Amino acid sequence: MTAFAAHEVVSDLGKLSCEIKTVNQRFLDLTIKAPEFLRPLENQFRKLFNQHLSRGKVSVFIRFFPNESVSLTQLNVNKALLSQLVDQANQISNEHGLSQTMGTAELMTWPEVMIQQPTDLSVLNQTAIELINTSIERLKESRLREGQAMYDVLSEKANSMATLTQDIRTEVPAINEFLANKLRTKLADLDVEVNPERFEQELAIQLQKIDITEELDRLDAHVIEFNRVLELNEPVGRRLDFLVQELNRESNTIGSKSASISTSNASIDLKVIIEQIREQIQNIE
Repeated sequence: MTAFAAHEVVSDLGKLSCEIKTVNQRFLDLTIKAPEFLRPLENQFRKLFNQHLSRGKVSVFIRFFPNESVSLTQLNVNKALLSQLVDQANQISNEHGLSQTMGTAELMTWPEVMIQQPTDLSVLNQTAIELINTSIERLKESRLREGQAMYDVLSEKANSMATLTQDIRTEVPAINEFLANKLRTKLADLDVEVNPERFEQELAIQLQKIDITEELDRLDAHVIEFNRVLELNEPVGRRLDFLVQELNRESNTIGSKSASISTSNASIDLKVIIEQIREQIQNIE
């Protein structure tokens, strides 16, 4: 489901911000872009998202804006190594009559003289976890708002399908009567005597070929189930997708059996509504 959420937290070390963008996808596809110092927490972040989301392409952007006086690393001097370097440099200079050319900057660049250690980030890490939790809650609220809007649209479409199905059902007796009269007219034009019993048998066979009562009953049942699933307080996207396939199958059969223009038009209207529903439920978790 398409949604967006953003949140930020200010701490003594700086500002942490989080943006989450989601679009529809069949399965959960989670991408997290975060500062390097938060990489050890990525698995924990993923678990938090997996607890709340089951479908969608989810893009997470975490950014850190440190305060000017804050550094995420500490520099310490390896004094033992530094003393050895200075002593050795002095000894070489004295033994060979050389001037001392090893300055402070050169000493600092010597391997392992300057030891870089990370600052204690435990507080900042906890802040990041809280930030993710709050951002996920805001994302869920955004998805719920959009879900409510989609619920209203889908309910309206389901009601339209139910109305169309009822309209088609009321046409069935007239269609049957039209077919019977058509057969009688053809026989009258041929000016032949027909066994009434044989005529009724043939008429029954023809009516059975175009009978759509079962398809209408199944359409009604699918619409009822569709409305029931919409009321569930859980992910329903896959169930709705399956029901749409069934609805489409029944509407196709009605169209293929159509014996009147009105039924054909109603079948087309059904397919249009079903396709509109199919597009909408692609965005439902």
